[in-house]
Amino acid sequence: MKTDDKKQQTNKRGSAAKYLTPIRAKSRTQEVLEALVGMIDAAGLEVGDQLPSETVLAEQLGVGRSTIREALNRWEGLGLLKRRRGSGTYLTATIRPARGLIATETKLEAEGLLRIIDVRKTLEMEVVARAAKNATAAQKTKIQDHYSKLKKRVESGLPWREADQAFHSEIYDASGNSIFGQVIFQLDDTFHAAKFRDSPFDKPDFGLRSIQLHEELTDAIVNGDVEAACDAISTILQHDIDEIREMTEAPK
Repeated sequence: MKTDDKKQQTNKRGSAAKYLTPIRAKSRTQEVLEALVGMIDAAGLEVGDQLPSETVLAEQLGVGRSTIREALNRWEGLGLLKRRRGSGTYLTATIRPARGLIATETKLEAEGLLRIIDVRKTLEMEVVARAAKNATAAQKTKIQDHYSKLKKRVESGLPWREADQAFHSEIYDASGNSIFGQVIFQLDDTFHAAKFRDSPFDKPDFGLRSIQLHEELTDAIVNGDVEAACDAISTILQHDIDEIREMTEAPK
């Protein structure tokens, strides 16, 4: 074998390790949720059906009620179930095991995130329309400044999520009603609290592809173009939706 061929094989062998990710030790909560997915699938439970009580689940799984409660809280945060005081816990989404190489928890997180984006889209469209109409000169300057900071962090490969949140926060304020921002950030916080450790939706590159479109949103608001602002935020959110679906699409 030629020296160059040997060197090429060595390089390929050395770089292969980068495709490995740490093996995670399952938490008790994760084990409970996986067991519940199996139970729901085996029993054929559908949207609107009631789950067994926390007491029954705890006894059957051999864990404390606090563990059951934490597991159900995660699913409630993802919009997969609803807990009615004095009545019980009911499914609000179809829950089935993931097939292929996609982890079930990733699939369920994706479904929860898509639900949140669906709500956000309605709010964000109204927000950017109002911002395009109502933003003062000072607010437009702040939006431009925050976009510049966001762009620089992304181009420098630095953590960018806080800068992105600050950018959108300026738009919420410019809408004339900052409660829009409070509601939207609360939706995001609920989702993040429900995710598992090492969620793919926490990775630095998730959502990165839509950042370049923020320039169009900035220009539309600065120019007072309501239609362009709505088109821009719709395209941004659609990019996120497409990315989520790509991440959870079963390999063919």
